[in-house]
Amino acid sequence: MVTAMIIVIAGVTSCQKEASASLPTLSSIECKSGDRPAISFTIDSDWHLSSDALWCTFITSSGTLQEMTGHSGKHTVTLKITDENCRGEWSVANITIKSKGKSERLVEVRRAPSELYIELFDTNNAPIEAFEIGYDEYISTRLESNFRYAAIEFPEWVEIAHMSDNGTIEVGNYIVGAPGESTEIMMRIVADGQRERFPLTAEDGYTITLSDHAMNHTIEFPITYAGMGADKLSYKGPTDNYFGWEVSLDGKTFRQTDPADGSTTTFSDYLQYNITAQNNDYGILFFEKILERGVPTYNYIPATDDKDKYGWIEFEKEAMTLRVEEYAGDIPRFGIVMALPRQTYDTLTTSSVDDIFDVDTSSGVEIPCVSDSYAEYILAEFTQMDFTERGAYEGMYAYHSLTILEIFCKPYNDMALMEKYGCEEIFICDFVNPVAGKEPGIIVDPRIENWSTETYDLAIAGAEVWHGDKQLKMSENEYYIGENKDEVLAMQLYGPKGGWNNTNVVILFKVNGEIKKVLVVTPPTL
Repeated sequence: MVTAMIIVIAGVTSCQKEASASLPTLSSIECKSGDRPAISFTIDSDWHLSSDALWCTFITSSGTLQEMTGHSGKHTVTLKITDENCRGEWSVANITIKSKGKSERLVEVRRAPSELYIELFDTNNAPIEAFEIGYDEYISTRLESNFRYAAIEFPEWVEIAHMSDNGTIEVGNYIVGAPGESTEIMMRIVADGQRERFPLTAEDGYTITLSDHAMNHTIEFPITYAGMGADKLSYKGPTDNYFGWEVSLDGKTFRQTDPADGSTTTFSDYLQYNITAQNNDYGILFFEKILERGVPTYNYIPATDDKDKYGWIEFEKEAMTLRVEEYAGDIPRFGIVMALPRQTYDTLTTSSVDDIFDVDTSSGVEIPCVSDSYAEYILAEFTQMDFTERGAYEGMYAYHSLTILEIFCKPYNDMALMEKYGCEEIFICDFVNPVAGKEPGIIVDPRIENWSTETYDLAIAGAEVWHGDKQLKMSENEYYIGENKDEVLAMQLYGPKGGWNNTNVVILFKVNGEIKKVLVVTPPTL
């Protein structure tokens, strides 16, 4: 039982015939059914008290009364607060004092509802004991109460939203409700790359506090969070793009060129990531991309006994760093590194990692590519290559006429050919395989000084194409010389009309009748 006492003082101005009482100012008390609050006042004239509520009466020697009177002096009056007509909302009774013709409210008595409560319900209308917050999606909670309330305290990493009348979600970090009304809110975590990784239970001690408007009655509810889920993952890389990375042959320099402005970003030794996954648990996939005859394939390389090693790359999961081993090959090598949510990784590695790939046939050739649903997990797509700058007339460049992907031309130290043609710059590359309904070939840029459109038109630059003892002819569409996609003079080789017969094609690139470079093209394999 709660006992409240209010002391008020009333004075009377005398010596005047028409003197009137000076009554006290209004005061208020809050109580609940069963309480016996007391009010005290001093007055120097006769007085009359009355209550306008049946549940608030005066306790006197004659019993409980709705009205009572008295004479001047100091008085203490005890009130009896009953539960008559007590409902799920605050009730108000007014105690009025009258003296010498004046009447004023002396006390406002506020009776609390029979029992203050707030109840929580999930989306299935089942009662729950805590607020649950989501990760990237909101989780809804419905509140019911028998008093007016508002949230007065909750963590700043909880985002609160409401469904508007037009069906859109509006963020507004507040919770308010009124007696007899149902209030629905939606909540999710404010992600920062760290806190969303780990689930929360009621025992972790995070709460939302709700209170009535006078802050006399507060209710705390725990916050729970199931985590971001084993099927979710996000990351922050060293740059905004995962593609276009180049790695030096010694594995010590990583660089990426911005295609928009040509600027280059460089990192030493490794690439650093910040990966966000449930309980920091995720899987790494590494694929080596192999370009063969201008068509890519992907070779899955699982982790070795050293769990951070995947063939010729190392991804240290605790430090989230990617390193690439030293390489001594004569052509570039390619890799794709992916970080997948634990659930997705386990599903793929127990079924088939090839499910990651779709097939692009827009070029007429079936080209595997990472599907859109998995591309978001690519950390880096890179080429390990020689960073030594080649001159404009060094080497030789060839690519598939349909896929526009490179076919590597390697130096070919064949002494017999060198003696036969009197040329030391000899290269070898593979021809493309057949494609149904198409006539694919290779496009070759020999990178020879003065081998250009202008000199070709003047019959200064040219080429001879031989298949064994037979010289191929442009007129029979076995090859063509003209500008390529980069508006550079190039040769497109379609191949001998009579078939390759396991015999190489030899192309002699000439300027002023002198053989400057030789390309040996091996037959298709199919």
